[in-house]
Amino acid sequence: MIDLYQQRFQPVLSTDDFIALQNNTVNDDVKSHQQLVTEADNLIFIYPIWWFGQPAILKGWIDRVLSSGFAYKDDENGFTPLLTDKSATLIVTLGSTQEVLLQHDMDDFMKSMIVGTLNLVGISNVNCQQLYEVPTLTDEDRQAMLDNISI
Repeated sequence: MIDLYQQRFQPVLSTDDFIALQNNTVNDDVKSHQQLVTEADNLIFIYPIWWFGQPAILKGWIDRVLSSGFAYKDDENGFTPLLTDKSATLIVTLGSTQEVLLQHDMDDFMKSMIVGTLNLVGISNVNCQQLYEVPTLTDEDRQAMLDNISI
């Protein structure tokens, strides 16, 4: 398990990262995360939805770790996903109700992560579990919700 906050993961794609990519290398912190992805069969992401997307630290992890040459190849032969042997589980928490999201036609908030990120790099088997109204749940309801999570 990786806690990006606890590890103080640097989410900013730096000049050093771009230079490393141009030289077909990666920085050590990225390399260790890529090794964990390589060793995993199922990538499990647990995060809150903020402003209908993932937190900046997770977006930075995606930008830096699921990089060209590792998660995909983009060359004269076109775009080739490289993580086709992986599956993913997304467990996301929201403050809103499902009804409010549907009422405002905001139910596609997972599309960028599933289609624009995971499917793009070859992860087509994605299980998404959405946990609604998390900040206002009682301890009993929260525990019942956690008991129903499947990985």
